[in-house]
Amino acid sequence: MNHYPRSFLGLIVLGNILVVLPLLVAIGYASVTIDDITQRSQRAVPQASRAGMLSHELQEHFDNMGRILQQYEVQRDPALLEEYRALRRDWERDSEEYMSIPLLADLSARIGEIRKREAAAYANLATHLEGVAEMKTVIAGLGHGLRPLLEDAERLVQRERETFRLQAREMWRSLTAALLVALAFSALSLWFGRRTWSQLWRRFERAIYALGEGRLNRPVILKGPDDMQRVGQRLEWLRRRMQTLENERTRVLRHVSHELKTPLASLREGASLLTEGVAGPLTPQQEKIVGIMQTNVLRLQGLIQGVLRMQQANYARERMETSAIRLDQVIEQTLATFQPAARDRQVRIAASLAPLTVNGSSDALETLANNLISNAIKFSPDGGVVRVTLFPEGDNALLDVIDEGPGISDKDRERLFEPFYRGSAGKDIPGIGLGLAISHEYALAHKGSLDILVSEGGAHFRASLPLANRTGSGSDTGKLPP
Repeated sequence: MNHYPRSFLGLIVLGNILVVLPLLVAIGYASVTIDDITQRSQRAVPQASRAGMLSHELQEHFDNMGRILQQYEVQRDPALLEEYRALRRDWERDSEEYMSIPLLADLSARIGEIRKREAAAYANLATHLEGVAEMKTVIAGLGHGLRPLLEDAERLVQRERETFRLQAREMWRSLTAALLVALAFSALSLWFGRRTWSQLWRRFERAIYALGEGRLNRPVILKGPDDMQRVGQRLEWLRRRMQTLENERTRVLRHVSHELKTPLASLREGASLLTEGVAGPLTPQQEKIVGIMQTNVLRLQGLIQGVLRMQQANYARERMETSAIRLDQVIEQTLATFQPAARDRQVRIAASLAPLTVNGSSDALETLANNLISNAIKFSPDGGVVRVTLFPEGDNALLDVIDEGPGISDKDRERLFEPFYRGSAGKDIPGIGLGLAISHEYALAHKGSLDILVSEGGAHFRASLPLANRTGSGSDTGKLPP
């Protein structure tokens, strides 16, 4: 089941949504929270403002009512009673509004009690005008009782303001936390999106590199959006096509090489018979021509054998049979083979070989060592030294072959492992340019590597091969036959 979107565009859109969505949620939460606290403030602020104004007016009404009663008690002017009744109506209206404010709901009972006491005293005043003194006393007492109530109302207002301030602070904390969580989730989504994209891209790159390096044994399967899968299907078609062409090329090369062996053998045999004088004595000019024929026949035969070995090396990864091989013993045998050639040119071989075991093919390892050591001897000057060292490093066996020849230029370094490529230093030295390419393929077939290391003089090749197990440590000078 494909869990990816149907296209790269859908994947990009989904990634953008996952990155932006947490921020949108945080913004929505902030909007709701701010709207809620705004509505509460819109309700609380007018109530607090109106409560403060009414508190002042109630106290002022009581003071004026007491003052008028004092004047009436002295002057006995009926107009003063009418003014008192007008002030009392204002007081009743304001006190009723005061009781209806939700912010002061806890004080409504106390306001009601003051209203009842004032109403009872006023009823007695309306019946007996002689009760002015009593009314004045009641009003004075209620005025003193009203002050604590108004102070309590002020504290309620202050408490509401403090609650509002604390809620605002808590809101900013919540918004900050929500924003941080949203940013963290967005960053996680961005990281996950980049990781998913990188994985898809790495799979595509690996498939391309595998085709470019000629590793055609594994099918190309790309997971991801539908368009990525379609690319994978086209690459798989290309892999099969390349595999078919490679098989055809190999078959043609083998066929041509086989067909060339018989006439080459006849030419070599004929040249040998002419040299031996079977057909009669040869003139000096004829001997020279026969020598040219023999040299080119041998060169052509070596070229054909090199091409066949290159084909074998290309398929070594898939078909090579491996076993535990003492690499130091393989190198000692190779060194013994080249001792005569080295002695003829007075080239000294200095070997230090640790007893190491690798899993591999004896023939492939012998070919790898043969090519490296033969190249070192060929490129070394007369009387030079070739250093061959085998030592362990981590889980690998490292084989270093160092000569004192002309070295390898930076221009040649990148292409030296290509088939038939010969560096500028090897133009005048016999060879067909396949030895290093074959050695490189055999190193890769053993899940190792063959590299050219930078050296002050001469060439320095290093083959790295995985160890099978440790049979010893340290170094041991190889004993070479005299």
